[in-house]
Order: sequence, then structure tokens, then C-alpha cells
Amino acid sequence: MTDEVIFDAKPKKKSVKKAKPRAAAPRDNRPSAPFPGLTRTACAAACNEKACAISGKPYCAHPTKGGLQADDMGDPAAKKRIMDARDQIDVRLDPDRFK
Repeated sequence: MTDEVIFDAKPKKKSVKKAKPRAAAPRDNRPSAPFPGLTRTACAAACNEKACAISGKPYCAHPTKGGLQADDMGDPAAKKRIMDARDQIDVRLDPDRFK
């Protein structure tokens, strides 16, 4: 009988591939967008201190900053605008979500 010593080979290290950085999506300033310039953190280009592009009144109805006030929840046109704004700032397409 021979005394053989079997050494376990060291396990191979798995190579870890680094994920390629994603290019930031372009800002949604296209004229076809319902609210050009609207992002998760920025109001639409048409908003100012006199009126919000979403509410049409002198308060901000940005979906992530407060939304519609209770008085406007019965207005179908205002509800459609807030839903369009929410769809536009979808998290998957928003360039501000990584900042």
C-alpha cells in the first residue's frame, strides 16, 4: 500500500464583470411630452408662480411634491393632467433618480 497524499486544488476565483455604467436618459423636453421639462424633482417648463401646468391654479400639483388638492380631485380634466404627469415621470425613464 502506498501512502499518497492528495492535495485539494485551490478553487478558482470567479471573475466578476463590472456592470457598464448606464447612460443617463435624455431629459423629456420633447414637444410631444404632455409636460415638457417635468422630471421627478423639477416642475414643468410651463409652471410659474402664477399657475401650475398640472393644476391650472396658483399651487403646485407636481406628483412628487404634493399632488392635487382635495377641491380639484373632482375635476376630471385636472385628474387626467395629474395622471399624465405621473406617467411622464415614470421612475424607469427619469434621469434624476440617480442624483
